[in-house]
Amino acid sequence: MISAIVLAAGMSSRMGEPKALLPLGGEPMLARVLSTVRRSRAGETVVVLGFGADRVREGVGLDATTTVINPDFARGMSSSIRVALRAARPDAAGFLIVLGDQPFVSSATLDALIERHEASGAKILVPTVRGVRGNPVLVDRSLSGEMARIAGDVGCRAIFGHHRSEIVEVPVDDPGILVDIDTPEEYRRAAEALQQGETSESALAALPGRHPGDGAAGPASPPLRRSKRARNTRT
Repeated sequence: MISAIVLAAGMSSRMGEPKALLPLGGEPMLARVLSTVRRSRAGETVVVLGFGADRVREGVGLDATTTVINPDFARGMSSSIRVALRAARPDAAGFLIVLGDQPFVSSATLDALIERHEASGAKILVPTVRGVRGNPVLVDRSLSGEMARIAGDVGCRAIFGHHRSEIVEVPVDDPGILVDIDTPEEYRRAAEALQQGETSESALAALPGRHPGDGAAGPASPPLRRSKRARNTRT
């Protein structure tokens, strides 16, 4: 059984309000992310809230999830990961680290990571599209101790350098793994595209310069123009 950990505790400083509540395609952004997780083969969903937690609880249906509050969300993503690991079921074989501001990821991508983990027993699985690494990543339970010791505003990639030979890339046909909604302009363009009835891929095309090369597990190949994301570095 794989536990999906949805990180939605960040301060959303550039948005001025919790990103989780921003409407996107007729529903709050976090609700869209959770719908994707619910359609996947993940055995449980742990949602980590922090900034604006009470408002998010009121505005997003969190049924069939284990929802926990990270009181130290200002300390960064690593603090949210620790809270989630403590809340996850003890029989989880691994953890999908799902970012709450990546609303275009497909449930098929989550399933591809889970299935590859089941078949290979790999310690770290990273999705790629056209050779570029993105999110979410799946980390085997055997690395949970190292995950819990990560400090600061950084995610699981902090431990990947010690496990380079154990990283498995999983090719997917899903450009959503490369894109988060990070600024008001990116949100506006994505929301307008979906409101006009365009596909998720069309909405992605509306976001300029989203060619991440920082990779959740380190540099990807071939290197492309870098952006701020496609890495586990947010709460």
